[in-house]
Amino acid sequence: MDHLPEEKRPAVDLATYSTLETATLAMGCFWKPEALFGAQPGVVRTRVGYAGGTTPDPTYRHLAEHMETVQLEFDPSQVTFLELLRLFFAHHTPTKEPYKRQYTSAIFYHSPEQEKATKTALQEAEKRLEAPLFTEVNPFTIFYLAEERHQKWNLRRTPDLLQTYQAIYPKFEDFNHSTAVARVNGYLGGFEEEHVLMEDLGGLGLPYEAQNILLAHYLALGKNR
Repeated sequence: MDHLPEEKRPAVDLATYSTLETATLAMGCFWKPEALFGAQPGVVRTRVGYAGGTTPDPTYRHLAEHMETVQLEFDPSQVTFLELLRLFFAHHTPTKEPYKRQYTSAIFYHSPEQEKATKTALQEAEKRLEAPLFTEVNPFTIFYLAEERHQKWNLRRTPDLLQTYQAIYPKFEDFNHSTAVARVNGYLGGFEEEHVLMEDLGGLGLPYEAQNILLAHYLALGKNR
């Protein structure tokens, strides 16, 4: 996004980070997880796709043995991988065997440190849930980006806000890379506390009318946390 003039970009998209890490997680249908993590402070961007299989170039209609997956880039100085895993286990049902391979619960770790945090999170979840987990744990290999229509599902169903961001970021890659887009998609899912949204609101690049639309949707949904 460096080619876009700064004055046209939301303030939250101008932030810089010394280090970013990647997390790749599967927890059922990928629309809700992208919203959940997109609203999380410290998560910089989100994307949905397919992982966990060996068949090349899966698509939504031809997933083969891949799973619906969300991939995040996050600032570890603001949120740790272990904290993200605690959200992961709190927002789906890992004790239930999936009825389709594509909805499998899975963690794809990117480093020895993430593997260690995964073991801790699994132990915590097993103790809290008092049941065996069906969560797969695998080293990360490859992630295939899902089709454009699946990215930022909630935002794509709110045309006034979608058009605002598509005007700022006419190229899909830039749109999908935006922190503001990820945050608004998350807030439209009802995620995060209201005070977090209010603190964020001025930096999301939305005109006043669009801010009111976002707030109305968020308040109508209530809090999912």
